[in-house]
Amino acid sequence: MKCCPKDKNIKKEWTEKLEGESSNISNNRVIEISNFCKVFSHPLRVKIALLLNNGDLCVCEIVSVLNEKQNLISHNLSIMKKYRVVSSYNQSKYKYYRIEKAAASVLDTISSCK
Repeated sequence: MKCCPKDKNIKKEWTEKLEGESSNISNNRVIEISNFCKVFSHPLRVKIALLLNNGDLCVCEIVSVLNEKQNLISHNLSIMKKYRVVSSYNQSKYKYYRIEKAAASVLDTISSCK
């Protein structure tokens, strides 16, 4: 079908088809994906994600490797957790973080686009 048809009947059919396709796009899903991507807009969060892509770490290990303040690391981890980029679990007296599969997949895909 031609783009932007001039004929009124064809244009009506064309418009209905496009509206049907756009109704499959949920605003909630758009916001969810947008927020997920925003997590990777901060260099420190990207560094944390790349570290966690190599294995689970506790906050003190991330602080040590990145040489950043603990409160800064914790703040960014909470943002990453909120948007489901990382998850956490307790082991002994420490809280460990792991990267979620979707985020790991994004990192792997981006890393392979050299």
